[in-house]
Amino acid sequence: MKHLLKIVMLFWISFNWAQPKLEMTPKGFAPLEIEMPNQPVSELIKMSRDWAYDYNPNGYDIFDVTENSFSIQALRENAYYNWNLAVKYNYDIKYILKIVFKENHKYTLTFIVKDIYTDDVPLKSTIADFFTSSGELKESYKDVKPSLENTVNKIVKSYINYIAQ
Repeated sequence: MKHLLKIVMLFWISFNWAQPKLEMTPKGFAPLEIEMPNQPVSELIKMSRDWAYDYNPNGYDIFDVTENSFSIQALRENAYYNWNLAVKYNYDIKYILKIVFKENHKYTLTFIVKDIYTDDVPLKSTIADFFTSSGELKESYKDVKPSLENTVNKIVKSYINYIAQ
């Protein structure tokens, strides 16, 4: 029994490490291409709608729906934080998750940070503002990258796992 538990844990850890991770760059997040579950696209779109409903209790919009693609827009509260003079500031984001199912049994998942908010007030900041012109993360935003990447990867992992059922 101990050996079976060890094998299950090994597979679970391997599965979690094997999942793709999104990394923040001055241009945002690069799209991911992922193997599609063995289900019809119409069923995957239905499951995606169900995921959006379950994962975004504060509401969401689904738009740009075609036979093989759609976009989900939602608000994520406390998506990232930044420290300034020993004070932690939390920020919300409005994001778009664009999904395109392809004929090669893969799908492309694109994560876009559309808007950034603090205290329900939209900011004029974009992801590009966190980087220097040479593409390096600005020192004053060193906490933003890991905290936002963590949030984005939780959202993406949740979606991938949901439709893989």
